[in-house]
Amino acid sequence: MKPKIGRKATRRLLAAMLLLPLAAGCSAIPGAKNASQAIDPPPSDVEQTMLQASGDEAQTTMGGAIADQTGASASGAAAGAAAAGADALTVYLLDRNGYVAPMTFRSAPADQTDRSVEETALAWMTKDDSLADQLPPGFSPILPQGTKFKSVKVDAKSATATIDFASPFPSVPAGQERKMVEALVWTMTEIPGIDKVVLQVDGQPLHELPASKLPLSDVLTRDIGINVEQAAGTVASRSMGVTLYFSARSEEGEGYFVPVTRLIERSSDRQRAALEELIKGPQSSDELQPVLTSNVTVEGLTQSDDTVNVALNDPGWSPDMTVSSDTVEAVVLTVTEASGEAKARITMNGDASFKDANNQTYDEPVERPVAINPLAG
Repeated sequence: MKPKIGRKATRRLLAAMLLLPLAAGCSAIPGAKNASQAIDPPPSDVEQTMLQASGDEAQTTMGGAIADQTGASASGAAAGAAAAGADALTVYLLDRNGYVAPMTFRSAPADQTDRSVEETALAWMTKDDSLADQLPPGFSPILPQGTKFKSVKVDAKSATATIDFASPFPSVPAGQERKMVEALVWTMTEIPGIDKVVLQVDGQPLHELPASKLPLSDVLTRDIGINVEQAAGTVASRSMGVTLYFSARSEEGEGYFVPVTRLIERSSDRQRAALEELIKGPQSSDELQPVLTSNVTVEGLTQSDDTVNVALNDPGWSPDMTVSSDTVEAVVLTVTEASGEAKARITMNGDASFKDANNQTYDEPVERPVAINPLAG
């Protein structure tokens, strides 16, 4: 995700989207976890609303009942980030628990270095025995083996990537189709200059997913969410989604971040609401770990230029203690996702000079990471 620099976007979400609950509860599966089953999909009526509302927001052509909310579009161009991450490519894969999670590669697959960035991203997302050993253990591509593309085109003026599949459209279980769309949209919108995604088959717009029969909007954005879940006690008629970054562990014990879009009670302060949900922690403690202790509070939130200033209070923390770098990164990822700004400056108990275990200081604004969950090599 590339937050915007120097501009805000007005989100237009269908009122119907705000009237429907989202549920993507995580179901534990005995024994080895199957990525194709571990996460229950949202109800079909909710999926329809979100997948259609995404395009309505992008095109802003819907009349009648449309709710305006001031906030940042979940994706947007950041020139500085693009330059810094020119050699990195973030793609969204399925982890062993069935979550769609970003992984950042530093190189293209072998024999595919002559492809465009978009084509390279799709290559990483497609199952291929020759690439299996280049993926981190426990992660798998969401596009089935044999998936073919006619073309991948980018319209710079509209910031839209059009993915044209050669028929037939990739065949995956009905419960995984939404995950596939999430992975495609979030991967493409990680690429600088792309905010929207169009899916086609043989040059024709894809209006419906074949297995689940979920209708698709002509234009998709990150407003469809990712790894969608519903907060307990949410009143459907006063709901909105915020994307939070929690920690998970790979099969080898390596940590990585997982984005989760949680439906919560509607709030005029999206950033504060997102941080407060981050503090509450994940709903599935077996698969995701909290990044903040539950007694942390948000003391203040302000914005200046391209920076969000976050004031946190932790009664158990003192200046002679370190702060986890994972905590800092999760806060930065969450607040920049909610605001669309490029940087965050964090103070803990009024102190901006705290350090992490590696003796790194955070007295200056921290840029949103260009490479999320970077892989070595």
